[in-house]
Amino acid sequence: MLNILALMYRDQRKYKEANRLLIDVLSIREKTLGKDHPAVKATLNNLAVLYRKQGQYREVEPLCRRALEIREKASCLFKQGKYKEAEVLYKEILTSAHEKEFGSVDAENKPIWMHAEKREEVSKGELSDNALYEKHGGGYKASKVN
Repeated sequence: MLNILALMYRDQRKYKEANRLLIDVLSIREKTLGKDHPAVKATLNNLAVLYRKQGQYREVEPLCRRALEIREKASCLFKQGKYKEAEVLYKEILTSAHEKEFGSVDAENKPIWMHAEKREEVSKGELSDNALYEKHGGGYKASKVN
């Protein structure tokens, strides 16, 4: 929640408040999740964006380098055959990227996302319209008309 509040402050150009909260979020995440966790990477990215918006370019580069190192760790784990560890990092990185681009999937918008995914499966031919209707449809079964 602190991270979301910090991003709201950043978007409102309340940079001092955003900076203070993002520093707190970074500290909390590093202590609880570890310095190499993808959530730490996301916070580093958020701080870098904040500093860039303020023209504090000298502070941006070290944050971006550190975030890149965390992403590279997942790649190294994969190359070492540590697939489970790499998978966890990659999933968290992808989740973070998805949330940054589209927002988080929560109880309120989950049905919308599920419906969109099913429609995409139908459009790709992975699922028939009948199967979609049967799963989400009304009181009678869909039938194929010849």
